[in-house]
Amino acid sequence: MRPTLLRLLPLTGLLSCGTDPKPRGGDDSGPAAAGACLTRFTYTPTGDELPDSVAVAGAFNNWDPEAAPMVEGPPGTWTVELPLEPGAHPYKLVERTDWSMGEGYEAWVCDPLAEQIHCEAGYKEPWDTGWTHSCGSGTTSSCNSLVVVADCALPSLTLTTLSVDRAAGAISITLTGAPGAGGAALRAPELTVDGAPAPLAWDGATGTATVTGLPTGETAGRHTLRVSLQDEAGAAAEPLFIPVWMDGAGEDPYRAGSIYFAFIDRLANGDVSLDASEGATAPIADYAGGDLQGVIDLLDYLDELGVRTVWLSNPQGNAEGAWDGDCGAVYAGYHQYWPNAARDVEEHLGGPDELHALVDGAHARGMRVIMDWVANHVHDDHPYAQNEGWFNGEAICKDSSGGQSNWDRIPESCWFAPYLPDIDYAQPDALHTMVDDALWWAKTYDLDGLRVDAVKHMPHAVPWNLEARIRREIEHAPAGGDTAFWTVGETFDGVDRIRAYISSDGRPQLDGQFDFPLYYAVNDAFGSMALDFYGLEAAVATSEAAWGGKLMSSFLGNHDVMRFTTLAVEGWRSSCQDGVGLVNAGLPWDPGVYARMRLAWTFLFAQPAVPLVYYGDEIGLPGYTDPDNRQPLWWRTGDLSGGIGSGVEAVAARVSSEEAATLRHVAKLGQARRDHPSLWRGAAAQWWIEGQVWAWARVDPEGSGMSLVLLNRSGESRSLENGLAFAGLRDGTYEDLLTGQTFTGSGDRLRVDVPAMGSRVLVLR
Repeated sequence: MRPTLLRLLPLTGLLSCGTDPKPRGGDDSGPAAAGACLTRFTYTPTGDELPDSVAVAGAFNNWDPEAAPMVEGPPGTWTVELPLEPGAHPYKLVERTDWSMGEGYEAWVCDPLAEQIHCEAGYKEPWDTGWTHSCGSGTTSSCNSLVVVADCALPSLTLTTLSVDRAAGAISITLTGAPGAGGAALRAPELTVDGAPAPLAWDGATGTATVTGLPTGETAGRHTLRVSLQDEAGAAAEPLFIPVWMDGAGEDPYRAGSIYFAFIDRLANGDVSLDASEGATAPIADYAGGDLQGVIDLLDYLDELGVRTVWLSNPQGNAEGAWDGDCGAVYAGYHQYWPNAARDVEEHLGGPDELHALVDGAHARGMRVIMDWVANHVHDDHPYAQNEGWFNGEAICKDSSGGQSNWDRIPESCWFAPYLPDIDYAQPDALHTMVDDALWWAKTYDLDGLRVDAVKHMPHAVPWNLEARIRREIEHAPAGGDTAFWTVGETFDGVDRIRAYISSDGRPQLDGQFDFPLYYAVNDAFGSMALDFYGLEAAVATSEAAWGGKLMSSFLGNHDVMRFTTLAVEGWRSSCQDGVGLVNAGLPWDPGVYARMRLAWTFLFAQPAVPLVYYGDEIGLPGYTDPDNRQPLWWRTGDLSGGIGSGVEAVAARVSSEEAATLRHVAKLGQARRDHPSLWRGAAAQWWIEGQVWAWARVDPEGSGMSLVLLNRSGESRSLENGLAFAGLRDGTYEDLLTGQTFTGSGDRLRVDVPAMGSRVLVLR
């Protein structure tokens, strides 16, 4: 049986400073070592065979099972207080059962309720996708538990309840403060709402506040409450960060629209004073001039596209100069995956003011903002690179050993490049610091999520601890919070490995990931046309079964694969050409590829996963492999900075007719998805399927409507007639949101004409 409890209890009086270094059991009290904080562990084993003794062993006592025995107080409950320095400490419980003849049984088990974990090197085989962290007797292969001890010399501040009344436009909080070890009295906390001071009632130890008059309905947006606390000596508690979206709880607001990958350097050049080369071999491998102001200039355009989530490429400071890359070329860090600073904004992109303005502007339009979090490695120039012991030994991922690529042989410890040292997350300080930096960016810039890069190249402790801290410090789930913060991962792999890093059974890991298996099926169905709709239907069923309703994202392309239009027409082709160097793809010679792309977009926008629009894919931007799949958007649209003429129609007027038709199509789909939840919410009922024709219906279980989506990828128009009730639909007028045409169902029959290489998105009026 599993033990039921071992944890650091977050209650007043459990941490204090002192001078006595000895561990103590039960209710014994006394001073701890100078600077250390008394940390109480409590454990209640369960099962038929209870241990005769229990101890705590961890990095703080050299994993000595004799150093910290627990004392049984009330029968069956074991406790000990240990003086621990502030910081991250791995630990496990040691259960002993005594047998006759001096023999016995010793089991090292993790804490089943510990919020954070720590995985040692070799905690699993590299190819193992079935890893789980389960605590209790007999589960000795689990990772360690991790306790993070705060500085008990400082006061503390805890959010105890958070209540959101969206109908009334009100937010209520209660909080508790506790003095630090010095005992200085607490001052009244200060509350701000969206940066403005707000009243908070305080009785010296507890506080309450209610914010009213917030917008509701279509104008509801995001509001940030921040609470700070100091004592009379000027010592400050860790501030509370409480973001609340008033437009809806949980994950649905993310699903109600698309996610747009704003690759900052390649989107729009809003501030030419920032333009500078870092000496790369070719323009496509250097900074191109896009910046945060450019993204700000395009917010109205993105809003018109129906975008509900903006994914920003990593705005962290990145390495200066040019560094060796593929094709014998040298590259700059324009892509932002070579961080050389923990908490600075990259100077090529702008500064903190521009990042704040971008996030504020998106929030004002009802759009959430997520940031690319790069945590697998840092650049050689990063200050962290000077921390001895923080990094794995150099082994380049592209190299091989024993006939096996390091990508697969040692995925969690190989280096992407010789100048990108790979973080050894078996080091507790590195683990805690990197996750702490992620929380800092989220809180400082009011982010709504993180796109986690290179997930499979980091131990499970990274997404586990990230999500555990988000639940407590941003979502405030223990206090009743219901505003979701989306963690979506990039695991460029198959179903099993992608699924291995997604939360399940209440265990924290990522909320979702990008659906790479479905990406390949979609490209085969609409790009090469090698897969018919029966095959695509099977791929959808596989994804639905694999992800179990998690908040996934689907896509036609991203910054690591060829652009859809180029791949569909030319097949796979590297941007590195022998004897030529880096080359750039032009417009596809077959304009029919745009019709196939529009079909693919219809399919993706009518699925539960959040459709990703990689910048430029709304017009069918061309591109070979990296870096050519990152062509500046303005190569096709002209300069979009300044917000002048950057609406959908203004952009459509600057590109070819097929590109313009694709752009308008994506905008209509985005608006349809935003306004009609029946396109993505509810189970799909198959209405029609052939190799070249497919239609499915959805009825929103929350009563917002019903839809019917039809695809025809054949070269001839089709007229389809079928019943309604069997698919959950009813008689009435159905409007095509793509064309405005209507079709009337009566007598439980509906007839719909679908053009060749076309689609319909019908909703019941």
